[in-house]
Amino acid sequence: MLLTSCTRQGVEVLEKARDWAAEYRPGLRVQVRYVPFDEPNLMRRALDQARPCAVALLETELWPGLLSACAARGIPVAVVNGRMTPRTLAGYLLTPDFWRGLAPARIAAISPDDAQRFGLLFGHDRTSVMPNIKFDRALPQPERSDASGVPGARDVPGLAGTILRKSAPLVVLGSVREEEEAALLPVIQRILQERPDVDIAVAPRHMHRIPAWVNALEQAGLPWELRSRRTAAPSSDVSARGTVLIWDVFGELAALYASAAAVFVGGSLARLGGQNFLEPLAHGVVPCVGPSRENFAWVGDGLDEAGLLTEVADGDALAEALLQQLRSPLRREVVRHRFEEWMAPRRGGGRIAADVVLSVAGLR
Repeated sequence: MLLTSCTRQGVEVLEKARDWAAEYRPGLRVQVRYVPFDEPNLMRRALDQARPCAVALLETELWPGLLSACAARGIPVAVVNGRMTPRTLAGYLLTPDFWRGLAPARIAAISPDDAQRFGLLFGHDRTSVMPNIKFDRALPQPERSDASGVPGARDVPGLAGTILRKSAPLVVLGSVREEEEAALLPVIQRILQERPDVDIAVAPRHMHRIPAWVNALEQAGLPWELRSRRTAAPSSDVSARGTVLIWDVFGELAALYASAAAVFVGGSLARLGGQNFLEPLAHGVVPCVGPSRENFAWVGDGLDEAGLLTEVADGDALAEALLQQLRSPLRREVVRHRFEEWMAPRRGGGRIAADVVLSVAGLR
């Protein structure tokens, strides 16, 4: 298997998947590479080197250079976990004959609406609906999880006592986007004012926003520290007052959620569509989100009614919701049990995606 991405962060995620496979699926030979720029000649050269029996596109836009190179070489393409917005479809339909000449062999979309849009472009006979594989990844994590060979399971220890103060409550502002930074600064100020014992971890969605956060906290006169400069939890003789930890290290968001008493998932206070709010639930924490979560419409309904999601209208409401979680936290095992019940009928996408790829490759 050749796993590719066009970003550094994507490659780092794939390298973790490769390392997991080396331990739990030793029969697989997995390589990770950067995918080249989507220019037809480059894609043809890449395919000539890799010589794949099939290509799978996972939840991505359609790349014309890659698709045309596959079509020229008779390499079947599968789209799995596919999604397509109405706006994207409108752009594709400006040149429908071109795209139909590059049609994937099979398309498994994450909702009936997405399947309908793919079908309008490529033909409904090659489209189907599958559960989003993100449901398979969002497995409820026990306090000491056992990752022994179970796909998707992973041992994610918390950071309390190693990087974080062991006895201090932690508020996590995760996957925060630039457009909501100004609204979140007063939230941080209020939490530290009412709960000076609390630590707050700010994890920007994009690392280039780290300097902006440093500047904003400096200007506000708030205590802050870079995660990368902390190699151990503060000693017991350090002041018990909380601080703001700016998370400038990639890949530790799950561990933060496993350590948190209260969580906000970003991309949702501004009109940005939201970020993944399922992962905190997997660690037994009910996330707070803003009103914008269109990117996760595929999750469906029922989380609010099950007490598994807190939606807030603005920064003031968010501060109050996070403080309320600190005052009256739900037990993690209760949240995980509710989440497990809600998730059970929504799983199975990973197996369906694998079957589609194997079928297209002629291995089924």
